Amino acid sequence: MTEVTLPKLLKQKAETMGEAVALREKEFGIWQEFTWREYYDNVKAFSYGLLELGFQRGDRLAIIGDNRPEWLFGALAAQSLGGISVGIYQDSLPKELVYFLNHSEVKIVIAEDQEQVDKLLETKEEIPQVEYIIYYDPKGLRMYQNERLLSFKDVQDLGEKYRQRPDALVFEAEVEKGRGDDIAIFCYTSGTTGHPKAAMLSHHNLINMGVSLMKMDPMEPGDEFLSFLPLAWIGEQMMSLSSALHIGFTVNFPEETNTVQENLREIGPHTMFSPPRIWEDMVSKVQVRIQDAGWLKRKLYQLAMKTGYRRADALINKKPIGWDLKLSYLFWDWLIFSAIRDHLGLLRLTYLRQKSPTSKRSESGR
Repeated sequence: MTEVTLPKLLKQKAETMGEAVALREKEFGIWQEFTWREYYDNVKAFSYGLLELGFQRGDRLAIIGDNRPEWLFGALAAQSLGGISVGIYQDSLPKELVYFLNHSEVKIVIAEDQEQVDKLLETKEEIPQVEYIIYYDPKGLRMYQNERLLSFKDVQDLGEKYRQRPDALVFEAEVEKGRGDDIAIFCYTSGTTGHPKAAMLSHHNLINMGVSLMKMDPMEPGDEFLSFLPLAWIGEQMMSLSSALHIGFTVNFPEETNTVQENLREIGPHTMFSPPRIWEDMVSKVQVRIQDAGWLKRKLYQLAMKTGYRRADALINKKPIGWDLKLSYLFWDWLIFSAIRDHLGLLRLTYLRQKSPTSKRSESGR
């Protein structure tokens, strides 16, 4: 474990699961897929681009934006070169960005779109150590003229230029230099008692968290996971980076934040990691539909719920479930519950993990 890093896990998955789907992103109504080999190749290409921009071992790269494959490409590329990734919440105000970037001594920033780029350009005099801003959503940025502003694809293209240099570093060799106790990410606290503090988490720490989580809530290669909580939060990085690279399950990204429920039904994940509001929204939708249903459907639903609550109480209190309750639940699950789960996109769900409102802890259930 002392020698293993996140980029080494990615390299291993590219070799052993090369053509299996690693990432999936919905764009313009179509699910775009990245195999493990393509995942690795994108990280490699972006790493060479970072080297061309002068990124060195120990440098910091910040990422601001919604959950997208480029978020993971950027983080792993920086870590492959011995750098540190810094996730920043996309709703951060300009003055907050200034604090995070200066406190972390960030050299390069990946910003998702025009909104994030505008924040950075607005405060460019206050963040002199930031040498480049890289965006991956070009909408609205066509007319921007700034020598420090580059697209994600431009940086990957620069990587090809770098590889022609006689003194070019070899990506695979840089990955092998990594050690488990190297710092992989800076993860900022909420700052409720003052300025946010940066927790320095090593590769060993992140991988160990992923291994422990998968022991408690097991997943298998090829299982589906929908990533929609902010990737700047450690819990989401633990799932989408640590656990995914350890197990080899597929990470899916929703089209927009307001299409999560629709995308959830399309993907049918095996595990979910979500805040209480997601479950509350699901309950509200089901209750509204039941109220609008006919008398017979409402009555059947009520009878099914009585059995469901009895079984849930027994499981929570760790009491034995009798054969009568088992048979009753199997009947209602066949008639009612499975149809509701299918409608909500939860038919294949084995484990759920609830993020508490304070983000300090989470609860797991099966």
